[in-house]
Amino acid sequence: MMLIKPDRAGYAGGIRPMVARWIITGEMILETAAHFGGESESMADMMILRDPLDGLTPLLPGTSLAGALRSHLADVLGGYRSEEHRDVAMLFGASRINDDEGTQSPLIVFDSFGNLCGKKFEIRDGVAINPETGTAEKNKKFDIEVLPAGTIFQIKVELIVEKGLQEPKLVALLVKALEGLNGEISLGMRRSRGLGSIKVHDWKAIRFDLTSQAGWIQWLTTDHEHPIDENVTVFNSAHEAIHSAQPALDIIEVADARKRVAVELHLQLAGDLLVRSPGYDPRAPDAVHLHSAGNPVLPGTSLAGAMRSQALRIARCVRDSQGDGDYWINRLFGPRIENKQKTASKLRVSENFISHNNARRQTRIAIDRFTGGVVQGALFDEEVCAEGVLKVRIELREPDDAEAGLFLLLLKDLLSGEIPVGGSTSVGRGILKGTGTVCLKNGKRCEIGTNLQVQQDVMDEFDFYIKSFREYPLSTEEAPA
Repeated sequence: MMLIKPDRAGYAGGIRPMVARWIITGEMILETAAHFGGESESMADMMILRDPLDGLTPLLPGTSLAGALRSHLADVLGGYRSEEHRDVAMLFGASRINDDEGTQSPLIVFDSFGNLCGKKFEIRDGVAINPETGTAEKNKKFDIEVLPAGTIFQIKVELIVEKGLQEPKLVALLVKALEGLNGEISLGMRRSRGLGSIKVHDWKAIRFDLTSQAGWIQWLTTDHEHPIDENVTVFNSAHEAIHSAQPALDIIEVADARKRVAVELHLQLAGDLLVRSPGYDPRAPDAVHLHSAGNPVLPGTSLAGAMRSQALRIARCVRDSQGDGDYWINRLFGPRIENKQKTASKLRVSENFISHNNARRQTRIAIDRFTGGVVQGALFDEEVCAEGVLKVRIELREPDDAEAGLFLLLLKDLLSGEIPVGGSTSVGRGILKGTGTVCLKNGKRCEIGTNLQVQQDVMDEFDFYIKSFREYPLSTEEAPA
C-alpha cells in the first residue's frame, strides 16, 4: 500500500490535509440516575435507549455527548443563553441553522455502551402538581425508565488537526469542552432537575504526528477498539492527560464568560421524608421512599417543585402591587407543561443522596370522622427516610439583580424549614434545615450559618438584590393578562 504524504495531499478530491490526530479516552460514571431516551414500550412511558443488536445494553449516542459538549463550550465562551461564539464552530463545525452547507467538525465523538455493574434499570414516577392546591393534577401521571447511579460508560473522542489550523487553540477549546464532564455537564432528560449528573476520571490521551510516515503507520496499526495502551498513565483531568501526551504544546487558557448564583447547601431532615416509590418485593410496604442504586435519594424534581410553589407565594406577595408574580416564576423555573412557550429553566437543582439515615416503617389508617372508627380497606404501610443529611447544589444561571433577589428569598425559606418536600407534608414530613455557601454572580462567596446568620456586609449585599426584586419596574410586555 502506497502512503500519500500529507504535505502533498492538498485538497484534491476532498482529502483533508491532516497534520496530527488526537485520541482522548476516559471512564464516565453516572453520579445520579439518567435517562437517554429510546422507544416507548409497555413497561414505562419513556424507555432507555439500548443497543439495537442485543436490545439490552444501554447506549449513549455520540451525537448526544457531542451536543452537550458543544452547548457547554458555547456557554463558557459567550455566557448562558447567548448567541453561539464563533470559536465553537472551529471545534464542532458550523451550525446549519444559518448555513445550508455547514463545515465538517474536526472532532469525532463516538457512541458509548454502558455497564450497569450488577445494578438494574429503575423506574421513576412523575406527576404534575397543582401549585394552588399542592395536589397531583388529573391525567398528568407518567413514568420513565432510568439508568441507576454508578453506571459506567467508556467514552472516546478523536480530534483531527488539519493543515493551516492553529493546533494550540483547537486543543485549548477541546480541553475547555471536556472539562465540563467533571460535574458541570449533565446528560439526557431532566438535566436541570438533577438527572444525568456525571464525572469522568482515568483520562488518557495520545497524539499521532501525521507529518511523518512513522506517525501514519502508528495510527493505521492502532487497535480501533483500544487505541491507547493500558500502560499509558491515567490522569484526573483531560488537561493533564493532553499535556502529558504533548508537553511542548502550549494550551491557551480560555476565559469563562458565564454568570451565575450558585449555592452549596448542607441540609438535615427535621423528621421524616417520603418521596413515594412502589415496592418491588411482595413483602415491601405499600409505599417506600425513593431509592437509586440502593440508596435513598431526594430527587431534584421534588425539591424544584416545592421551591416553585413557594416562589410563587413569595412573588405574589412581594409583587402584589404590580400583579406580575406568576411572570417571575416563569422567568426562573420556565413555563408549565401546558404553556406552548418553550423556555428552559434558569434554575438547576441537583439530585442528592441521603446519608446517615434510618428507614422507618409506619402503619397508617383512615378514620371515619362521623363514627370515629377505622375506614374499611384504608390500612396501609409506608417506609419513610428518617434523620438523614444531604448536600444540595442549586444554581441560577445568568440572573439579573431582581431574579437574584427572588432566589435569595427562596433560599432563606428553604434553610429555615419553610419549604417541605415530598409527600404527606401536611403531617410534618419533608422539613429541611441547614447552612449554606453562596457564590454570587460577581464571584463573592458568602456563608449562611445556623439560624440564617450572615455577616453585616453580606446582609447589605443580599438586601440590595432583594430590593431590586421588590422595586423592579413593570414593563408593558410583562404585564399580567
